[in-house]
Amino acid sequence: MTGKTLSAHVDMETSERITALSKRENRSKSQIASTAIKLCSILPPNAWSALLQLTNVASKSQWLEISQDITRVLLHHQYQLAQKRIAENIDQELLNSLETEDDILSASIKLTGNV
Repeated sequence: MTGKTLSAHVDMETSERITALSKRENRSKSQIASTAIKLCSILPPNAWSALLQLTNVASKSQWLEISQDITRVLLHHQYQLAQKRIAENIDQELLNSLETEDDILSASIKLTGNV
C-alpha cells in the first residue's frame, strides 16, 4: 500500500502518550498516528465539528469520560465483528448433532484444544 507522509505538531503530553502506546503495542509512532488519523478523517462533519469544539473546552476529566465512551463503542463493534466471524465458521452439522451436555463438553474440548 502506498502512502503519504504527513507532519503533525502535538504537545509534549500527547507525544509521551504516543511513545508509550507505541512501545506497548510494538508499533511505530507513525503507525499509531496513522490509525488515529484514519479514524478522524472519516468522521462526518458534525462529529468533526464537535471534536474541534471539545478540544478547546473539555477538561482532562471530561476527555477521560469521552475516551471511555469511545472505548465502549469500539469494543462493542469488535465484539460484533468477532461474533459474525464465528457464526460464519460454525459447522452447522456438528452443532445440530450435539444432543447432550457431554456432547457439548466434548465438542468444546476439541474446538479449544489447539488454542
